[in-house]
Amino acid sequence: MPPRAVPEEILSKLCYPEYWERPISKWGNVNRWDQFFTEKNPNATKHISRSSFGVELQTLVRNLEPGTRAIEKAISMQHGLKKAGHTVAQLSSDDPPPYNGPSRKRSRDDEDEERGEPEMHTPLAPGNFEELTFDPRVGQMLLPYRRILEEMRRHQTEETSKRARHLSVMLMWSVVDQSLFFKGSEPVASVALPRPAVNISLLESVLMENQSERIQHAVMIMRNLRANGVMDDASSGLRRWLARLRGICYIIDVATVLSAITSVLVCSLTPCRGPGSKPSENNIKAQLWTKIFQDVFLLGQDNIDVNWEYHHQIPGNGGTGSARSDFAAVILNEADQQFPFFIVEFEANGLSVHKDAMVAIAETAFEYNRILAAAPYLSEDEVNATCLHIGLVNGTSIRMGSMKAVYNETKESLIYVYDADKAIFKLRTGNQEADIASALVLMAYLRRNVCKDGMVLKMLLKRKPKVHHGALLAALPRLPKQAVKSRPHETEFTPKAKRVRFIDNLLNY
Repeated sequence: MPPRAVPEEILSKLCYPEYWERPISKWGNVNRWDQFFTEKNPNATKHISRSSFGVELQTLVRNLEPGTRAIEKAISMQHGLKKAGHTVAQLSSDDPPPYNGPSRKRSRDDEDEERGEPEMHTPLAPGNFEELTFDPRVGQMLLPYRRILEEMRRHQTEETSKRARHLSVMLMWSVVDQSLFFKGSEPVASVALPRPAVNISLLESVLMENQSERIQHAVMIMRNLRANGVMDDASSGLRRWLARLRGICYIIDVATVLSAITSVLVCSLTPCRGPGSKPSENNIKAQLWTKIFQDVFLLGQDNIDVNWEYHHQIPGNGGTGSARSDFAAVILNEADQQFPFFIVEFEANGLSVHKDAMVAIAETAFEYNRILAAAPYLSEDEVNATCLHIGLVNGTSIRMGSMKAVYNETKESLIYVYDADKAIFKLRTGNQEADIASALVLMAYLRRNVCKDGMVLKMLLKRKPKVHHGALLAALPRLPKQAVKSRPHETEFTPKAKRVRFIDNLLNY
């Protein structure tokens, strides 16, 4: 028989020990307590029930051992009681909770509570707890993954516990980390970066017209890149035909290549507040990234639109404004509704974890739900073939990630799998040749990989007839109604007093 979550000596201090003798997964919430209390006291009001509930929870929090699942659940229930608009202070001496058992001896803790003495044993405030809940259709499938997260959350090293908190935020949005979700299976093949090909002769003639030494120096850089096998020459029609036939490289038009070269070579990052300060996020965005993103998508052949400061219409954010991405490449359906397939968040001078990483992942999951709900009838294979992309820009480098749907039509379950490390591109390392090469590969990657997935989604959204799949709509995950906020990045690790503790009470070992 498993040990009790609440020790016998603590149960003796409670007015209703029979409720707390249950397993933690059976404690439920405020409504379950109300049902239990009404059965015990048929004539009691809801105010008395919840006031009694608050007293019970305070006794548990004051006496349970810190760090246990029992106290985490108790504090989470305190938070739920507070959300319901009731606190322990609402219990007056004129309205005591009904109790038929023996009188309990007043303790020194009770006297301290009446005098307003601070509770020294509460590890975290109730508002710092989040309870993880799951749809029954996916809860069992995620059981091994949830156990891994529980072990990581309890780990003593800061890096591991921090990652567990971030993964728990992702899990609230039905997103799992690919490296952990497929742990133990065959490793997922890494993406092969395309090798760019350019019409070298035409590019050189355009570059030589400019009198700037920096631009003319680009001619020598392009010749070196070709000689070192970093890029190919697509000057002749035969070479272009062979390149397309073999698929060994991706041909980029000269106009787009010029955009990459000028963005890298002419980029002037000036301190935002004078000597000693660093370039601002807006300065880096305008000098380096704006032209690259604009020309990659707008000068292509796929009729893709871009949207700076894209608003995600996440429910529950109407009062404060919906979530907003710095950049999004979007496709349109027949009603001209925008659906982003590439979302970018910017920061400058960031730390090891991007301040908007969880923000971008949550926004992408929300948009994925929108796309799958708006597309006409989709089969299981079609859903699993879709993909959205995420770009996290930190200064002059970008980390590319992707999110894919994993849909099981038979079990009516759907989750999103996030791969954080598709590729990293650094565009300002001090080596101009390496910087231009990285910019060209980035453009080829965006055109070949990202735009390709965007066009797949565009085809699905415009397909006829407009018949929606009921099973897929039922399988779409229920996402939170409030957007994730950006993480303050003054320190590498969030102070313990401000950390959110995630509780998975339905996790049975």
